[in-house]
Amino acid sequence: MEKENITRTLFRHPMAALGGALIIAGGSVFILLVLADITFGTKNPFMSLVTFIILPFIITLGAIIFLISIIMQIRAARKRGEKVTFRFRIDPTDKAYMKNLWLFLGILAVIVVLMVYSGSKAYDATDSVAFCGETCHVVMEPQNVTYHNSPHARVPCVDCHIGPGASFFVRSKYNGIKQLFLTVLNDFPRPIPTPIHSLRPAQQTCEACHWPQQFYGNKLISRTYYRTDEKNSPWSIDLIMKIGGGHYRTLREKGIHWHMLIENKVEYIATDKKRQVIPWVRSINPQGDTTIFTEAGAKYPDPNDPETEVRIFDCMDCHNRPSHNFLAPATGLNRALASRDISPNLPYIRKAGLDLLNAVYQTREEAHKAISFGLMNYYQNKYPGVAENKVGEIRQATESLIRLYDQGFFPEMKTDYRVRDNNLSHFVNDGCFRCHDGSKTSSDGKTIPHDCQTCHLIAAQGPSEKTEDLENSIDGLEFKHPEDIDEAWREMNCTDCHTPESGY
Repeated sequence: MEKENITRTLFRHPMAALGGALIIAGGSVFILLVLADITFGTKNPFMSLVTFIILPFIITLGAIIFLISIIMQIRAARKRGEKVTFRFRIDPTDKAYMKNLWLFLGILAVIVVLMVYSGSKAYDATDSVAFCGETCHVVMEPQNVTYHNSPHARVPCVDCHIGPGASFFVRSKYNGIKQLFLTVLNDFPRPIPTPIHSLRPAQQTCEACHWPQQFYGNKLISRTYYRTDEKNSPWSIDLIMKIGGGHYRTLREKGIHWHMLIENKVEYIATDKKRQVIPWVRSINPQGDTTIFTEAGAKYPDPNDPETEVRIFDCMDCHNRPSHNFLAPATGLNRALASRDISPNLPYIRKAGLDLLNAVYQTREEAHKAISFGLMNYYQNKYPGVAENKVGEIRQATESLIRLYDQGFFPEMKTDYRVRDNNLSHFVNDGCFRCHDGSKTSSDGKTIPHDCQTCHLIAAQGPSEKTEDLENSIDGLEFKHPEDIDEAWREMNCTDCHTPESGY
């Protein structure tokens, strides 16, 4: 006798309830986030991680579980010898189905609540500075510490390193996966190589806040330096920086930010990974006229070869350390002496401080002990009277030196100012002189400007901390070197004498 055909719903198995709940919950949140991604003007790059990676995984997992429940129900029916036709339908008369319906609704409610709560928390966490700077503590500590001491300390890391939208996010996540494996295997380079060649163009990140057309006119910058003599003698200089720009209020395209005006285009070829050696530069003006500057005798790849990287000059070529500046000890000491965190009345404190900070240490603890013992030992040996009468000033100077070390030296990652060139000057790193060194000429004899007054005027200078005591002129003064080096400064670059270790 032929068995009666039975019709059942596929939703009567517990695994179907779980799989269905995952599919519906994941699909609902996916649709909401896609709508949010389309609607909102400001996009969070980590939303793409949740929307296009995590949620599809949850939906797929739900589908697999539901498929397994189907297979299990079919096999169970065959094993019992039942002739069953399974349907995707609601069957309130089926007790097993109604039991699993309530199970499904319960699981669905729990999953939705957990996804909304944990998703919002994960969204906030992955978008935070702590996530970027502290998750991989040893690797990212140098960047995290210098970031918190930078002008961009309130700008989230993702705004610069990833930016809005999903396209660049995919590339950054691909790089992140490789970095994750290197970190887990403890096989990451020390120090981390720079510059970051995968960083997106500055026009898509930096210029969301800073755009060249709005940087115009001049800016006064004041600096006080201290010499390495017994009295730590000051030398101050006030510079009028020709910021320039292309704004209608100035009616000119001169000054430093001429490089970044949209109407102008500057390209270059660097022959080293750090982009410090630049033998070839191409400038294209608004009229389309092209001028190529090359360094005589220098070797460089063919600009017309598709394999050659002809880089378009952007903000990061000068401002290469806007958020992760590893402060040179000389610069830190100048600031500490000016603010009196370190007393200039301690003889040769600048020299002693430089020697202690520039010494090579294997660990931070070793550095702390050496600085603490070394400074007092220096004065006990060289100036016993100072060691006896100025204990408080020496202790304060010691604390300041340790603080400077912790802010700029990371021996575990072999990272400090000596491996992090700062291109926003030309005193101890070539910076501006990579192009403006007077050696690059065009075919018609033009030279990239090398004159100091191209970028700044000296408004005041002299051996004092007080501006009123300095020689000054709004029209600009001729540079006067603090030490008597005759006219050598006219023919030499600053970096021919000044090193990052000695500073300025």
